[in-house]
Amino acid sequence: MINYITFIVLFCVFSTIPVKASNTQLIGTLVVVNKKDDTVNFIDLQSRKIKFTQDTGKGPHELAMSADGRLAIVTDYIGGNSLTVFDVQQAKKIKTIDLSQYPSPHGVLFLKDQRSVAVSSEGSDSVVIVDIISGQIKKVIDTQQKGSHMVAIPESSERVYTTNMDSNTVSELDVESGALLRKIATPNIPEAITVNKSGTELWVGSNEDGLVSVFNLINGGLIKQFKGFSFPYRVLLTRDEKFAVISDFKKNTLDIIDVKNKNKLKQVKFGLWTIPNGLVFHPNDRILFMTSYGKDKVVVIDIPTGKTLFELPTGDGPDGIGYSPLELQ
Repeated sequence: MINYITFIVLFCVFSTIPVKASNTQLIGTLVVVNKKDDTVNFIDLQSRKIKFTQDTGKGPHELAMSADGRLAIVTDYIGGNSLTVFDVQQAKKIKTIDLSQYPSPHGVLFLKDQRSVAVSSEGSDSVVIVDIISGQIKKVIDTQQKGSHMVAIPESSERVYTTNMDSNTVSELDVESGALLRKIATPNIPEAITVNKSGTELWVGSNEDGLVSVFNLINGGLIKQFKGFSFPYRVLLTRDEKFAVISDFKKNTLDIIDVKNKNKLKQVKFGLWTIPNGLVFHPNDRILFMTSYGKDKVVVIDIPTGKTLFELPTGDGPDGIGYSPLELQ
């Protein structure tokens, strides 16, 4: 029979053991782009299962989710030259928007009005502003650079930034006037990009040089440069801007950065064929959903600890990803 003191000791020991990560309960829906399948998966987080799979256009890559989680927009990059618009809760295609005059649409993000998206057209070196509701092109802004691949937008939506992979620059564009405001020189082959909400800091990953640079957009200076990457594929800030995460396509790692102090907190190492790709945060800002192109999975990661909580199935070659709080019907 366990005496009182023994019971107290055992209680204290076992009460400090963390709950297994696999018990983490989440609700909502993930929408994942499968580049090799030309599909999107609608994954129910509560059951951790793919509930629906729908066709996109040819060669889909990136995805933007509306703030309310009702609309998912997919860029049909290789051969599709279009946007595919999905109703998330119904898990169905609403429309396809033709972008054949502005081919190779890749990066995509919603503007503040939540009915327009900014899309980088690598084939025309421009950013196209598209009204998702009407399906009409509202404006075309010339980046005046080559290989315009990804986009970043501050909270105000007054600016759009594009990484120009062939020109080794970022274009800063004014949405209202359609003017090129400046070209920011970067290390070689910039791809990954994000900007903070206030539009004062720009984060850029450069594939050839293995660098992630943080620029001061007020004075144009370099704040910090992180080294040692092989292919810093994507960079993303939490909504509270406490953490930044950087997925490395070739090193199979995820770096977690303290945004305020610009210090690397930890590096999470994955298996050889993980191939980290797309990133999106849960609204709690502490759980990250990361697509694994090599494993055909979504890896769910606790950011404060760097621990993998669990994995989710996807189709073939997952990349772009979005989170919706809505549950599938």
